[in-house]
Amino acid sequence: MRERILNETIRLIQQQGFTFTVSDLARGLAISKRTIYKHFSSKEEIVEHIINGMIRHIQQREREIAADESLTTLDKIHRILICLPQEMEKMDLGMLPDLKRSHYAQWEKLDTFFREEWGIVTELMEQGMAEGSIKHIHMPLFIDLYLGSLYQIYDSRAAVKHQLPLGELLQSIMDIMLFGIAAKKREEM
Repeated sequence: MRERILNETIRLIQQQGFTFTVSDLARGLAISKRTIYKHFSSKEEIVEHIINGMIRHIQQREREIAADESLTTLDKIHRILICLPQEMEKMDLGMLPDLKRSHYAQWEKLDTFFREEWGIVTELMEQGMAEGSIKHIHMPLFIDLYLGSLYQIYDSRAAVKHQLPLGELLQSIMDIMLFGIAAKKREEM
């Protein structure tokens, strides 16, 4: 039953963001709220479980990608920085401000994860710089640019957030950040 509740919660988040109610959840599952409360003490606990699961999924995928010897260093960095749980790929980024308003502690946990969990990427970037596949760059600046891009697209005023799903937005950001916008190399111009 816990898994059914979590799956329905993900479906509701995808449809209406984090503003869903426990009544909405019960109605979608055709069960009573009481049944939900037998498995979770509150909506906050359900959301916490979802956010923790998303973070664990991303961390696991990062480790798998980093260990994949068939990928180049640049491919690993690219794949890690666009890595999302499958449930999030089609989400509208408008849900993040909802999360911040409705479940601040969970938003803060996710935000902290995005800001501070750069160990694997930093190691790969340093490896890429050492092998010459990546230019020598200032890592804190790269991280700030990446996070600034993420924060910009989940700003409610950003026009681009309504044009593409989250997975495609991240793909576009990484293509621009890793490969630039120039059609020709600088020395060819």
